[in-house]
Amino acid sequence: MPIYGINYKDDADNAVAFLEELGDPFAGYGSDVAGRTALDWGLYGVPETYVIAADGTVMLRFAGPITASILESTIRPAIAEAEAR
Repeated sequence: MPIYGINYKDDADNAVAFLEELGDPFAGYGSDVAGRTALDWGLYGVPETYVIAADGTVMLRFAGPITASILESTIRPAIAEAEAR
C-alpha cells in the first residue's frame, strides 16, 4: 500500500535531509509551504495521518505520532477496512 506525505510548512532542503537521515517511506510527497492543506483538511496538528480508501473515502484521521500500539490498534484496522471497500 503506497504511503504519501505532505511537507507541511517546512523548508524543502530540511525535509529532504530529514528523510535521507531517517529513511523515506513515501511513494511520493508534496509540499505545502503556505499551510493551505491544514486549512482545507481541518488539520489539528502535525503529524496527522489519514487512511483513504481507493474511492476517496477517509477511513481514518489520526492526529499525533504513530506508536507500535496505535499502528496495531488503530491504523491497521482502518487499512483493512479501506482495502475491503
